[in-house]
Amino acid sequence: MIAQMNYLAAEELRKLFRGGKLKALLLLSFVIGVLFVFIGDRLGLGDNLPLMAIELLAVVLPFFMVALGSDLMIGESKGMIKHALKLPVGREFLFIGKLLAGWAAGALIVLCMFVPAYIGGIIVHGASAASSLGAGIAELGGAILFGGLLLVLANSVSLWAGSSGVGLAVSVVLWMGMSAVGFLEPQLNRFFVTSYADWLQPLLYGGDADRTVSTLLFMIAYYIIGTILGLLAFQRKEL
Repeated sequence: MIAQMNYLAAEELRKLFRGGKLKALLLLSFVIGVLFVFIGDRLGLGDNLPLMAIELLAVVLPFFMVALGSDLMIGESKGMIKHALKLPVGREFLFIGKLLAGWAAGALIVLCMFVPAYIGGIIVHGASAASSLGAGIAELGGAILFGGLLLVLANSVSLWAGSSGVGLAVSVVLWMGMSAVGFLEPQLNRFFVTSYADWLQPLLYGGDADRTVSTLLFMIAYYIIGTILGLLAFQRKEL
């Protein structure tokens, strides 16, 4: 069954690559990473380019992931889904396979900004300190985990809305609303989880493990809730 899931996820990822949206998001993320290298010196970022690039990505990552997640399953035609259901797997495995493919695509989007910033930082400033590199890798992992959560939630909203456009609009409005509330009341950020930096940076730079673990538990809970709600909507999807 694991082999079938891996095959299904790989096929779904190839399907995403055949579309134009993922290619555009990957290219845009890569361009941002390259441009960040050229403007790094003017901003006085020194040898922290990879770390700062990941923190910059936190500004645009929600829009990238919501755009990808809102169209992850809604964008397919009924005929394509019917063809996929002819495989010897249930709808739940088809759903998880698509979700894993979307998560992998989101990870590639994050890497497309991090890798050029990291390589450019080495070329311009030399190898960074081990502590800086470790923090950058930790934040990279945090960004991938956070981006996956946004994709899961955006996919669930779009499935229930029945439209990728409506799902995109609703997801953006919800995220901006929670970000505004979190800005006004910072203590609420751990409940809304609108930025990976809110839960990862307190541990990396302040040693505040309690705050990080607390917010991470909320993220896991949102992952579970988003996945279950999305699966329920996908099960109800008419073909």
